[in-house]
Amino acid sequence: MSRRAARSSPVAFPECRPRTSACCVQRSSAPEIWHSCPTPAAEEDTVKLILTQDVSNLGVIGDTIDVKPGYGRNYLLPQGMALLASGKKSKELKHRLQYLEKLRAGAVAQAQEIAEKLKALTLEVTRKSGPGGRLFGSVTYRDLLELFQANGFKFERRSILLPGPIRNVGAHSFMVRVHTDVRVELSVKVIGQQDAEQAAQALAEQAAAEQRDAEAGNEPTLEEEEALLEQESEADAA
Repeated sequence: MSRRAARSSPVAFPECRPRTSACCVQRSSAPEIWHSCPTPAAEEDTVKLILTQDVSNLGVIGDTIDVKPGYGRNYLLPQGMALLASGKKSKELKHRLQYLEKLRAGAVAQAQEIAEKLKALTLEVTRKSGPGGRLFGSVTYRDLLELFQANGFKFERRSILLPGPIRNVGAHSFMVRVHTDVRVELSVKVIGQQDAEQAAQALAEQAAAEQRDAEAGNEPTLEEEEALLEQESEADAA
């Protein structure tokens, strides 16, 4: 074969096969770089709010409170019971606080007037009782609420601060929370049914005695009778 033919003839190469052996895998010597995924910002534990009205177990108008974000954003704020406390230095928030303070002062003054009217009430309850003054049953806050309602006052259950059910006759003290800042101490007189019967009997006896005294006062005395007899004798002699 000539040199030219040898150059033009194709050269046979061995068949190429993929390298699957572990020893043939080439690894990069560059250090691996790990990229952390961004995490969402953690939600605040509490949020500061300013109450626009009295809220049980939280505070009164104008108080700054810390509550759970969900409770504040889903309940207090939509209901208009509170405002966000952020930006306290803003003029708008200052005006709101002044307005809330006026509302609070007005509510306290009104509660004080109601407290004075409550002090003038006479609260009495009649219940069946035994010989020792022990009631057959008890007097509870429900009875007191009915007494107040009969006198034109309406309160909630939590406004009546009664140490416990009343089970004996006599006078018993309790508190009424008219406002968060205004409380008044009152007294209710529990009358046993036997006491009521005795009181009615005493009144009847007193009325009978007064009637007897009145009748006795209409009758002439001994001196008046003698004077009348003398006048009659003189008239006959004339």
